[in-house]
Amino acid sequence: MSFFPIAHRKPGFITGVALTLGMTVILSFTSTASGAPGDPARGKKIYKGLCIQCHGVKGDGNGVAAPALMEKPANFTDPKTWQMGDEAFYIHVIRRGRKIMPAFWDVIDPQQIRDVLSYERTFLKK
Repeated sequence: MSFFPIAHRKPGFITGVALTLGMTVILSFTSTASGAPGDPARGKKIYKGLCIQCHGVKGDGNGVAAPALMEKPANFTDPKTWQMGDEAFYIHVIRRGRKIMPAFWDVIDPQQIRDVLSYERTFLKK
Protein backbone atom coordinates (compact mmCIF):
# COMPACT_ATOMS: atom_id res chain seq x y z
CA MET A 1 0.00 0.00 0.00
CA SER A 2 1.11 3.52 -0.68
CA PHE A 3 -0.54 4.89 2.46
CA PHE A 4 -0.91 3.77 6.03
CA PRO A 5 -4.39 3.17 7.36
CA ILE A 6 -5.14 5.44 10.28
CA ALA A 7 -4.93 2.52 12.71
CA HIS A 8 -1.27 1.94 11.74
CA ARG A 9 -0.11 5.52 12.03
CA LYS A 10 1.85 6.74 14.98
CA PRO A 11 -0.17 8.40 17.76
CA GLY A 12 -0.50 12.08 17.17
CA PHE A 13 -0.05 11.83 13.38
CA ILE A 14 -3.55 13.09 12.58
CA THR A 15 -3.23 15.83 15.19
CA GLY A 16 0.09 16.90 13.67
CA VAL A 17 -1.39 17.01 10.17
CA ALA A 18 -4.39 18.98 11.39
CA LEU A 19 -2.16 21.40 13.28
CA THR A 20 0.08 21.89 10.24
CA LEU A 21 -2.90 22.55 7.97
CA GLY A 22 -4.46 24.88 10.52
CA MET A 23 -1.27 26.90 10.90
CA THR A 24 -0.94 27.14 7.12
CA VAL A 25 -4.44 28.61 6.88
CA ILE A 26 -3.81 31.03 9.76
CA LEU A 27 -0.47 32.19 8.37
CA SER A 28 -1.96 32.56 4.91
CA PHE A 29 -4.81 34.70 6.25
CA THR A 30 -2.51 36.74 8.46
CA SER A 31 -0.16 37.56 5.59
CA THR A 32 -3.16 38.71 3.56
CA ALA A 33 -4.55 40.85 6.35
CA SER A 34 -1.26 42.62 7.04
CA GLY A 35 1.30 44.22 4.79
CA ALA A 36 1.72 47.44 2.87
CA PRO A 37 -1.24 49.79 2.92
CA GLY A 38 -3.51 49.77 -0.09
CA ASP A 39 -3.06 52.25 -2.93
CA PRO A 40 -6.42 53.62 -4.13
CA ALA A 41 -5.00 54.59 -7.55
CA ARG A 42 -3.91 51.00 -8.24
CA GLY A 43 -7.13 49.73 -6.67
CA LYS A 44 -9.24 51.87 -9.01
CA LYS A 45 -7.76 50.12 -12.06
CA ILE A 46 -8.50 46.69 -10.59
CA TYR A 47 -11.98 47.78 -9.46
CA LYS A 48 -12.80 48.91 -13.01
CA GLY A 49 -11.85 45.48 -14.33
CA LEU A 50 -13.37 43.23 -11.67
CA CYS A 51 -15.88 45.05 -9.48
CA ILE A 52 -17.59 47.82 -11.42
CA GLN A 53 -20.08 45.52 -13.17
CA CYS A 54 -21.78 44.69 -9.87
CA HIS A 55 -20.82 47.47 -7.45
CA GLY A 56 -21.15 50.26 -10.02
CA VAL A 57 -19.20 53.30 -11.12
CA LYS A 58 -20.22 55.16 -7.96
CA GLY A 59 -19.69 52.15 -5.66
CA ASP A 60 -23.35 52.22 -4.71
CA GLY A 61 -24.15 48.61 -5.67
CA ASN A 62 -25.95 49.66 -8.86
CA GLY A 63 -23.66 48.23 -11.51
CA VAL A 64 -24.98 47.02 -14.86
CA ALA A 65 -25.06 43.42 -13.60
CA ALA A 66 -26.79 44.26 -10.30
CA PRO A 67 -30.41 43.93 -11.55
CA ALA A 68 -29.77 40.34 -12.60
CA LEU A 69 -28.41 39.31 -9.19
CA MET A 70 -30.52 37.69 -6.47
CA GLU A 71 -29.08 40.10 -3.88
CA LYS A 72 -27.95 43.67 -4.29
CA PRO A 73 -24.15 44.06 -4.17
CA ALA A 74 -22.58 45.98 -1.30
CA ASN A 75 -23.06 49.73 -1.34
CA PHE A 76 -19.68 51.26 -0.48
CA THR A 77 -21.21 54.73 -0.08
CA ASP A 78 -23.25 53.58 2.94
CA PRO A 79 -21.50 53.78 6.34
CA LYS A 80 -23.40 50.64 7.44
CA THR A 81 -21.45 48.63 4.87
CA TRP A 82 -18.23 49.55 6.65
CA GLN A 83 -19.53 48.61 10.09
CA MET A 84 -19.66 44.88 9.36
CA GLY A 85 -16.09 44.18 10.45
CA ASP A 86 -12.49 45.28 10.56
CA GLU A 87 -10.05 45.46 7.66
CA ALA A 88 -9.25 41.75 7.93
CA PHE A 89 -12.96 41.00 7.45
CA TYR A 90 -13.15 42.98 4.19
CA ILE A 91 -9.91 41.48 2.92
CA HIS A 92 -11.36 38.05 3.65
CA VAL A 93 -14.56 38.92 1.75
CA ILE A 94 -12.61 40.00 -1.34
CA ARG A 95 -10.33 37.02 -1.08
CA ARG A 96 -12.91 34.30 -0.37
CA GLY A 97 -16.17 35.84 -1.54
CA ARG A 98 -19.40 36.19 0.41
CA LYS A 99 -22.97 35.28 -0.48
CA ILE A 100 -23.31 36.19 -4.18
CA MET A 101 -19.86 37.73 -4.47
CA PRO A 102 -17.25 35.44 -6.03
CA ALA A 103 -13.83 34.83 -4.51
CA PHE A 104 -10.86 36.66 -6.00
CA TRP A 105 -8.01 34.87 -4.19
CA ASP A 106 -6.91 33.27 -7.44
CA VAL A 107 -7.35 36.41 -9.57
CA ILE A 108 -5.55 39.14 -7.64
CA ASP A 109 -2.73 38.95 -5.09
CA PRO A 110 -2.89 40.13 -1.45
CA GLN A 111 -1.46 43.58 -2.22
CA GLN A 112 -3.98 44.09 -5.01
CA ILE A 113 -6.76 43.09 -2.60
CA ARG A 114 -5.60 45.82 -0.20
CA ASP A 115 -5.45 48.26 -3.13
CA VAL A 116 -9.05 47.47 -4.15
CA LEU A 117 -10.24 47.79 -0.56
CA SER A 118 -8.48 51.13 -0.28
CA TYR A 119 -10.25 52.36 -3.42
CA GLU A 120 -13.64 51.03 -2.28
CA ARG A 121 -13.28 53.08 0.91
CA THR A 122 -13.07 56.26 -1.19
CA PHE A 123 -16.80 55.85 -1.98
CA LEU A 124 -17.81 56.24 1.67
CA LYS A 125 -20.04 59.24 2.24
CA LYS A 126 -18.87 61.12 5.30
